[in-house]
Amino acid sequence: MLDYESGSKSLAERQRPAAAEPPRARSSLTPGRLISLALRNKLFILSVALACAVGGYALTKLLTPRYVAAAQIYLDPRGLPGLEGDANQGQDSTGFINFVETQTRILTSQVVLERVVEAEKLTEDPEFGASTSLFGKLFGRFGRAPTKEEIVDGAVRALGTKIMVRRPERTFIIDIAASSDNAQKSARIANAVAQAYIDVRSTMHKDAAQQAASSFTGRLDGLRERLLAAEKAVEAYKAENGFVGTRDSYIDEQRLKELNQQLTFARTRLEDTRSRFEQVQRAAHSDTELAAIAANMNLITLNALRGQQAEAAQKLADLSAELGPQHPVVKNATARLAETKRLVSTELARVAVSLRKDYERARSTEEALNREMQKLEGKAVVSAQASVKLRDLEREVEVSRSIYESFLTRSRQTGEARQLDAASTHIITMATPPIARSFPPGAGLMTGAGFVAGLTLGLGLAFLREGGFSGAPESGPRRDVEAEPVRVAVTDATKFTVRGPTSGPERLELTRLGIPFVRPFADRRELEAVVSRFGALVAESAHRPLVIGLVGDAPGSIRTVMAVNIALALRLQHLEVALVDADRDHAALTVLIEDGLEAFGDADDPFVRTDDSVLLALPAIDRRSRAAGAVERIVDGFRDGNPAEVDIVLCDGVGSDESMFERLDFVAPVLGRDQDEETAIAELPAALRAKIAVILRVDHSDPWLPRRDARRRAETRKTA
Repeated sequence: MLDYESGSKSLAERQRPAAAEPPRARSSLTPGRLISLALRNKLFILSVALACAVGGYALTKLLTPRYVAAAQIYLDPRGLPGLEGDANQGQDSTGFINFVETQTRILTSQVVLERVVEAEKLTEDPEFGASTSLFGKLFGRFGRAPTKEEIVDGAVRALGTKIMVRRPERTFIIDIAASSDNAQKSARIANAVAQAYIDVRSTMHKDAAQQAASSFTGRLDGLRERLLAAEKAVEAYKAENGFVGTRDSYIDEQRLKELNQQLTFARTRLEDTRSRFEQVQRAAHSDTELAAIAANMNLITLNALRGQQAEAAQKLADLSAELGPQHPVVKNATARLAETKRLVSTELARVAVSLRKDYERARSTEEALNREMQKLEGKAVVSAQASVKLRDLEREVEVSRSIYESFLTRSRQTGEARQLDAASTHIITMATPPIARSFPPGAGLMTGAGFVAGLTLGLGLAFLREGGFSGAPESGPRRDVEAEPVRVAVTDATKFTVRGPTSGPERLELTRLGIPFVRPFADRRELEAVVSRFGALVAESAHRPLVIGLVGDAPGSIRTVMAVNIALALRLQHLEVALVDADRDHAALTVLIEDGLEAFGDADDPFVRTDDSVLLALPAIDRRSRAAGAVERIVDGFRDGNPAEVDIVLCDGVGSDESMFERLDFVAPVLGRDQDEETAIAELPAALRAKIAVILRVDHSDPWLPRRDARRRAETRKTA
């Protein structure tokens, strides 16, 4: 077995759809048929195309031209820096984009377009609805003259249809496009729309600022009166409850703090004087205490007297030891010592009296301060209760003051902002008159488009003129097979051609073996009528493959040539086709293609795949397949999917064996030009007459003879 389509692979390797798979869709309108239709009606199609090209060129001269001019506006939604409280401050990117989208709506609003109509005097322009006829000027529509408002409204509506506003993605730029029948006018309108929008924005901003300033000013008087009333209530309450002093510190509070400090100091002094007084009292009975108090209090007089006392005592001791106690000098020293002691006691008493007075004064001062402290503490309790309401009144004053100051600030800001454009809108591109019109396209483009449209229209008209493809295959299976066979005649309208073999010895192509086949792009409707019938039979068949036999004794190789052409046409319908040489007596198919098989010698099996994707079954090339029943075994093998799964098995001849008759699903007799149909059908066996689906008559003037002596080759093969 040789497969010339896929190299050395076995034919059994090809996959066939499952038996339950619906039949493949087959289009009746193929590129080949369209090309064939165009070639047959080329003059008609060309004339229609030329007429459409002339029409396209004429349209460029007859249609009203349209010019489009564009201006660009930059809109900064953040506003001018320094304007606090602007509505756009603090917005995110989505809020900015929504703001710019809103401005695009304002650009096409009536208030902006009315300014443009007034500035450009569009009410007098015929393009925007102004009447140029005498009747229209006198009576207008419906027998009455239109009012000025109606004229302006009409011009605004017409202008709105000629203005296109868009925002390029991810930008704060607005494109304004204006169309008109005049280039200069379109530029003027685009610039006028941009300027009118800026004027409207400025007016809106000033009006909003004026309204806000008026509102703030009207509220300021009331807020001022409210603040003054609150402040007066606070001061009256302070005077009533004795709150004297600053706001942060009242006099009673300051006095209480100072008195607390004085009381602490007085108590400290009292303790100090009492300690000294008690120490002086103890010093009268103890020299140690006396020495300590003299040193601690730094009593100079007492320290001097004590020094004199110590000196007198030392002198007395020395004299007593030297002279004796009765000596006059000793007695004088004794008297001197006694005098110094008296002086010390007198000085100590004086210090004690002084310290006692200091102690009593400190105690009196502490008691007085303590009494005054208790009095102020009682008053502080009352003041604390009164301060609760005072703080509430002060809070009311703070709130009133804050609101008043906020309104005052906003009033000043809005009053100053009336002269500023917070939107920061600028025209960044002024519209200029366009050089070329935007509609209609240029003469060359319109002429070319008209020519292409004419070709398409001419092809469609040619298709309709020929009645469509009446022989096109059906798109789906029919419910039942027609009782009467379909009769198809192949006439001289179907053009055949013959091609010689290719130079490559390893290629087997049915259209290159000298077999007549339908010319490319020729009229194929007669052949397609047969193919359509066969395709319908395959589609409505409950099993695969469908076995159809071409029978008859047409002169020459007519039957075999038609079998080859039908097989090729079925392949164009995307059906898997097997062509079996079932003519046991003459092997007509094998003889016709024998030149293409000579390069391969005797094959291992009778199956050959051509470059046309048609699977050939040629029992005559395989010695094992020449025995009786070989054709029947090949047909049975195809039914079992061996060597490949196909949709239709086309048999060239069927022989005379009734077992072969039983394997056929349908029969298609092929008649020559001079054969009588009734006689030819009557000569067929009864089993074949019952299966006739198509009767094919070849009424063609071509002799249909291959380029070699087919009869001689058939006799030679029979002898072998």
